[in-house]
Amino acid sequence: MLVAALASTLVIGHSSEGREIRATRVGEVGAPVKVLVVGDVHGNEPAGEAIVAALRKKSVDGVQFWLIRTANPDGRKARSRHNARGVDLNRNFPYRWAKGAKGTYYPGPSAGSEPETKALMRFVRRIRPQLGIYYHQHMGITVRARSVDTEVQRDYARRTGLPLRWLPNYHGTAIGWQNNLIKDGTAFVVELKAGQAPVKTHVDAVIAAARSYGR
Repeated sequence: MLVAALASTLVIGHSSEGREIRATRVGEVGAPVKVLVVGDVHGNEPAGEAIVAALRKKSVDGVQFWLIRTANPDGRKARSRHNARGVDLNRNFPYRWAKGAKGTYYPGPSAGSEPETKALMRFVRRIRPQLGIYYHQHMGITVRARSVDTEVQRDYARRTGLPLRWLPNYHGTAIGWQNNLIKDGTAFVVELKAGQAPVKTHVDAVIAAARSYGR
Protein backbone atom coordinates (compact mmCIF):
# COMPACT_ATOMS: atom_id res chain seq x y z
CA MET A 1 0.00 0.00 0.00
CA LEU A 2 1.01 3.65 -0.36
CA VAL A 3 2.14 5.20 2.92
CA ALA A 4 3.08 8.73 3.98
CA ALA A 5 6.32 9.78 2.32
CA LEU A 6 9.33 10.03 4.63
CA ALA A 7 12.16 11.76 2.80
CA SER A 8 15.78 12.71 3.42
CA THR A 9 18.43 13.98 1.00
CA LEU A 10 22.13 13.14 0.82
CA VAL A 11 24.94 14.72 -1.17
CA ILE A 12 26.60 11.71 -2.80
CA GLY A 13 29.30 13.59 -4.69
CA HIS A 14 30.17 16.61 -6.79
CA SER A 15 30.45 17.30 -10.48
CA SER A 16 33.53 18.41 -12.39
CA GLU A 17 32.57 22.01 -11.69
CA GLY A 18 31.73 21.35 -8.04
CA ARG A 19 27.93 21.09 -8.22
CA GLU A 20 26.27 18.75 -5.76
CA ILE A 21 24.88 15.41 -6.88
CA ARG A 22 22.03 14.56 -4.55
CA ALA A 23 20.04 11.44 -3.75
CA THR A 24 16.71 11.64 -1.95
CA ARG A 25 15.40 8.67 0.00
CA VAL A 26 11.64 8.24 0.19
CA GLY A 27 10.36 5.49 2.50
CA GLU A 28 11.47 3.76 5.66
CA VAL A 29 15.21 3.45 6.25
CA GLY A 30 14.95 -0.27 6.97
CA ALA A 31 12.64 -1.14 4.08
CA PRO A 32 13.96 -4.32 2.44
CA VAL A 33 13.49 -3.30 -1.21
CA LYS A 34 15.74 -0.54 -2.57
CA VAL A 35 14.92 1.13 -5.87
CA LEU A 36 17.25 3.63 -7.56
CA VAL A 37 15.69 6.03 -10.08
CA VAL A 38 17.91 8.44 -12.04
CA GLY A 39 16.22 11.29 -13.88
CA ASP A 40 19.02 11.88 -16.35
CA VAL A 41 22.65 11.07 -17.09
CA HIS A 42 22.79 13.22 -20.23
CA GLY A 43 22.06 16.86 -19.49
CA ASN A 44 20.09 17.43 -22.69
CA GLU A 45 17.65 14.59 -21.89
CA PRO A 46 15.79 15.99 -18.86
CA ALA A 47 12.25 14.55 -19.14
CA GLY A 48 12.92 11.93 -16.45
CA GLU A 49 13.40 14.66 -13.85
CA ALA A 50 9.65 15.26 -13.65
CA ILE A 51 9.12 11.57 -12.89
CA VAL A 52 11.72 11.72 -10.12
CA ALA A 53 10.07 14.84 -8.68
CA ALA A 54 6.67 13.13 -8.61
CA LEU A 55 8.13 10.04 -6.94
CA ARG A 56 9.30 12.20 -4.03
CA LYS A 57 5.64 12.46 -3.03
CA LYS A 58 5.07 8.69 -3.14
CA SER A 59 6.04 5.97 -0.73
CA VAL A 60 5.35 2.26 -0.84
CA ASP A 61 5.30 -0.01 2.18
CA GLY A 62 8.50 -2.06 2.30
CA VAL A 63 10.32 0.02 -0.35
CA GLN A 64 13.08 2.61 -0.19
CA PHE A 65 13.12 4.83 -3.27
CA TRP A 66 16.47 6.49 -3.87
CA LEU A 67 15.91 9.34 -6.32
CA ILE A 68 18.61 11.23 -8.21
CA ARG A 69 17.21 14.13 -10.21
CA THR A 70 20.33 14.45 -12.34
CA ALA A 71 23.61 12.57 -12.31
CA ASN A 72 25.14 15.25 -14.54
CA PRO A 73 24.43 18.70 -13.06
CA ASP A 74 27.05 20.48 -15.19
CA GLY A 75 25.65 19.01 -18.37
CA ARG A 76 22.15 19.85 -17.20
CA LYS A 77 23.06 23.50 -16.67
CA ALA A 78 24.74 23.64 -20.09
CA ARG A 79 21.99 21.55 -21.76
CA SER A 80 24.71 19.26 -22.96
CA ARG A 81 24.90 15.49 -23.31
CA HIS A 82 28.37 15.59 -21.77
CA ASN A 83 29.78 16.63 -18.44
CA ALA A 84 31.89 19.77 -18.21
CA ARG A 85 34.94 17.86 -19.43
CA GLY A 86 33.23 16.71 -22.62
CA VAL A 87 32.70 13.11 -21.47
CA ASP A 88 29.63 11.01 -22.19
CA LEU A 89 29.08 9.63 -18.70
CA ASN A 90 27.07 6.70 -20.04
CA ARG A 91 30.21 5.43 -21.76
CA ASN A 92 32.54 6.06 -18.81
CA PHE A 93 31.61 3.25 -16.40
CA PRO A 94 34.28 0.59 -15.82
CA TYR A 95 32.39 -2.37 -17.26
CA ARG A 96 33.25 -3.13 -20.88
CA TRP A 97 34.78 0.34 -21.12
CA ALA A 98 36.62 1.04 -24.37
CA LYS A 99 38.76 3.90 -25.62
CA GLY A 100 37.17 6.30 -28.03
CA ALA A 101 37.71 9.55 -29.87
CA LYS A 102 36.47 12.87 -28.56
CA GLY A 103 32.99 13.64 -29.79
CA THR A 104 29.40 12.66 -29.07
CA TYR A 105 30.20 9.37 -27.34
CA TYR A 106 33.61 10.23 -25.88
CA PRO A 107 34.12 7.71 -23.02
CA GLY A 108 36.73 9.75 -21.16
CA PRO A 109 40.47 9.24 -20.78
CA SER A 110 40.03 6.08 -18.70
CA ALA A 111 37.33 3.90 -17.20
CA GLY A 112 35.51 5.58 -14.33
CA SER A 113 37.57 8.73 -14.73
CA GLU A 114 34.81 11.27 -14.08
CA PRO A 115 33.71 12.53 -10.65
CA GLU A 116 30.05 12.06 -11.57
CA THR A 117 30.70 8.42 -12.50
CA LYS A 118 32.63 7.86 -9.28
CA ALA A 119 29.83 9.40 -7.19
CA LEU A 120 27.18 7.16 -8.71
CA MET A 121 29.37 4.08 -8.37
CA ARG A 122 30.06 4.76 -4.70
CA PHE A 123 26.38 5.24 -4.06
CA VAL A 124 25.28 2.09 -5.86
CA ARG A 125 27.89 0.07 -3.97
CA ARG A 126 26.62 1.58 -0.74
CA ILE A 127 22.89 0.93 -1.13
CA ARG A 128 23.00 -2.07 -3.54
CA PRO A 129 19.54 -1.51 -5.05
CA GLN A 130 17.60 -4.51 -6.28
CA LEU A 131 16.11 -2.35 -9.03
CA GLY A 132 17.54 0.58 -10.98
CA ILE A 133 15.74 2.67 -13.60
CA TYR A 134 17.68 5.22 -15.64
CA TYR A 135 15.83 7.69 -17.86
CA HIS A 136 17.13 8.84 -21.23
CA GLN A 137 15.61 10.36 -24.38
CA HIS A 138 14.37 10.50 -27.19
CA MET A 139 13.81 7.05 -28.67
CA GLY A 140 10.51 6.20 -26.97
CA ILE A 141 11.34 2.62 -25.95
CA THR A 142 11.99 0.50 -22.90
CA VAL A 143 15.50 -0.87 -23.43
CA ARG A 144 15.87 -4.57 -22.79
CA ALA A 145 18.82 -5.16 -20.47
CA ARG A 146 20.84 -8.33 -20.81
CA SER A 147 21.00 -11.18 -18.28
CA VAL A 148 18.52 -9.67 -15.80
CA ASP A 149 14.85 -9.96 -14.85
CA THR A 150 12.99 -9.59 -18.15
CA GLU A 151 9.51 -9.73 -16.62
CA VAL A 152 9.88 -6.39 -14.80
CA GLN A 153 10.99 -4.78 -18.06
CA ARG A 154 8.08 -6.30 -19.99
CA ASP A 155 5.65 -5.05 -17.36
CA TYR A 156 7.12 -1.55 -17.45
CA ALA A 157 6.84 -1.49 -21.24
CA ARG A 158 3.23 -2.71 -21.10
CA ARG A 159 2.18 -0.15 -18.51
CA THR A 160 3.77 2.80 -20.32
CA GLY A 161 3.08 1.78 -23.90
CA LEU A 162 6.78 2.02 -24.77
CA PRO A 163 7.86 -1.00 -26.83
CA LEU A 164 10.53 -3.28 -25.38
CA ARG A 165 13.54 -3.27 -27.69
CA TRP A 166 17.16 -4.33 -27.79
CA LEU A 167 19.85 -1.72 -28.40
CA PRO A 168 23.49 -2.46 -29.23
CA ASN A 169 25.54 -3.68 -26.29
CA TYR A 170 27.26 -0.35 -25.68
CA HIS A 171 30.52 -0.08 -23.76
CA GLY A 172 30.82 1.58 -20.36
CA THR A 173 27.15 2.08 -19.52
CA ALA A 174 25.71 2.67 -16.07
CA ILE A 175 23.27 -0.23 -16.26
CA GLY A 176 25.89 -2.60 -17.65
CA TRP A 177 28.16 -1.80 -14.72
CA GLN A 178 25.34 -2.00 -12.15
CA ASN A 179 24.00 -5.31 -13.45
CA ASN A 180 27.51 -6.77 -13.38
CA LEU A 181 28.00 -5.58 -9.79
CA ILE A 182 24.63 -6.70 -8.39
CA LYS A 183 24.05 -10.13 -9.83
CA ASP A 184 20.61 -10.61 -8.28
CA GLY A 185 19.38 -7.14 -9.24
CA THR A 186 17.98 -5.52 -12.35
CA ALA A 187 18.86 -2.15 -13.86
CA PHE A 188 17.42 -0.96 -17.15
CA VAL A 189 16.99 2.14 -19.29
CA VAL A 190 13.77 3.84 -20.26
CA GLU A 191 14.15 5.99 -23.37
CA LEU A 192 11.40 8.57 -23.10
CA LYS A 193 9.99 10.31 -26.13
CA ALA A 194 10.91 13.89 -27.01
CA GLY A 195 9.14 16.55 -24.96
CA GLN A 196 7.42 16.03 -21.65
CA ALA A 197 6.79 12.52 -20.37
CA PRO A 198 3.37 11.31 -19.15
CA VAL A 199 4.51 11.54 -15.55
CA LYS A 200 1.69 9.68 -13.79
CA THR A 201 1.95 6.75 -16.20
CA HIS A 202 5.66 6.33 -15.47
CA VAL A 203 5.29 6.89 -11.74
CA ASP A 204 2.67 4.13 -11.62
CA ALA A 205 4.99 1.84 -13.61
CA VAL A 206 7.89 2.50 -11.21
CA ILE A 207 5.69 1.75 -8.22
CA ALA A 208 4.45 -1.48 -9.82
CA ALA A 209 8.04 -2.53 -10.53
CA ALA A 210 9.05 -1.76 -6.93
CA ARG A 211 6.15 -3.78 -5.56
CA SER A 212 7.13 -6.76 -7.71
CA TYR A 213 10.42 -6.95 -5.79
CA GLY A 214 8.63 -6.89 -2.45
CA ARG A 215 6.56 -10.01 -3.01
